[in-house]
Amino acid sequence: MKLRTLSVGAIYCILNSAFATPVFERPLDNGMDNAIVDAFVEATSQSAIDDTKSISIDVIKNAIDTLKITNNKLLVSFDDNKLQTILQNKGIATWSGLKDPVLVWFANVDENNLSVLNADGLNDFAVALNQASIKNNYNLMFPLMDLDDAQLVDAQTILSHSDNKLVKASKRYGTQFFVAGALEKNNETNEYTVKWNVFDASGKALGNGQDSGTLELASQDVSRQIAKVLMNNVAGDTQAPTQTATDTQDPNQQDTLAEENVLGPVDGGVKVLFTGVDNVADYPKIRKALITYGYEADISVVGYNQSGVIFYIPTNSNPSILDGTLAHAGEFTKVAPWTYKYNHSLGQATTLQNTGSITKSSTTRVTSQIKNYDDKAFTKHTVKTKTDVTTETVSDEGAPVITLTDDNEAQGQALELQEGVAITE
Repeated sequence: MKLRTLSVGAIYCILNSAFATPVFERPLDNGMDNAIVDAFVEATSQSAIDDTKSISIDVIKNAIDTLKITNNKLLVSFDDNKLQTILQNKGIATWSGLKDPVLVWFANVDENNLSVLNADGLNDFAVALNQASIKNNYNLMFPLMDLDDAQLVDAQTILSHSDNKLVKASKRYGTQFFVAGALEKNNETNEYTVKWNVFDASGKALGNGQDSGTLELASQDVSRQIAKVLMNNVAGDTQAPTQTATDTQDPNQQDTLAEENVLGPVDGGVKVLFTGVDNVADYPKIRKALITYGYEADISVVGYNQSGVIFYIPTNSNPSILDGTLAHAGEFTKVAPWTYKYNHSLGQATTLQNTGSITKSSTTRVTSQIKNYDDKAFTKHTVKTKTDVTTETVSDEGAPVITLTDDNEAQGQALELQEGVAITE
């Protein structure tokens, strides 16, 4: 009988066929926890728009389906439903993307001339932006800038917000959405400044923003923010018609109702949900931020659910003004109708590092902060501990000699203890 050795790759394939969800293989050189986090980031990259690297191992462990160690490699799979729950609770925007490409009209503001980024693929930012957008589940299309385009659009058309001309020029491409904006590179710092606006095919403005940074950071930020605007405006996900503060419901009604029945305009104000709130100390910070945007000081917390905290914000203005303010404020990111992620949480309160514990180790082990996962421990080697015990034995022989000293100044020699010392009055 021939014995065959299965490689890690073969085991990986077997596991992938055995489990419904993909199995991720990671080296253990940087520790088990880092391997799990890295696998989690890859597992969520297909649906998450926001970065998931900041999610702690204590949260990630709840979504683990299987764990195996083979030949110094970690094989891990996750439960898809639990992954989605984690992303939802953390206020991370997710979507399946767009099938149709998004047309991009970008004016390149150079020191010497103005130009429009086109489909030749020679501009570094256009290439980086397209790659970032593919990761966010949508594709970009840059105009040909042939004679037909040139007759309607030039860089000045974009910079002057001649949106009607852009709508007309975009019709030939048959896209549902288009983006118009300006790009400027600082040659001294090699950083980019990008201003952008998202429109539907009819020219309706859906969202805008401004980002700056290195080629990689700026392209990723722009792609991510555009994706969020698209996500909130694709068919089936568009917001309901704007309500006013007079379209009322009781702001103190029981918050155990379904979320969609709670959030939005209520009597005298708006109720909104803030996700990403990991610390009660975030509450006054959120209230202070809202006050700086011109809202009244009597903002209150009226409830919470598994996704976050519900605030009641009094206002007599059109609720869409509040929505627009929060959607473009640096402290918040809009992730759903009347739902915003708080970007500056103080994080979960933890005890001081190593408090109440004393550890010492010189052995080679694969360790993890995950405790009692499936009642299994993960080690590379059997760990043996050698303990030295010292016992002190006191012999009965040679009992100590007790001497007493006479306090009489006339006698300075010691008195030997023989039969005992008599004490008299």
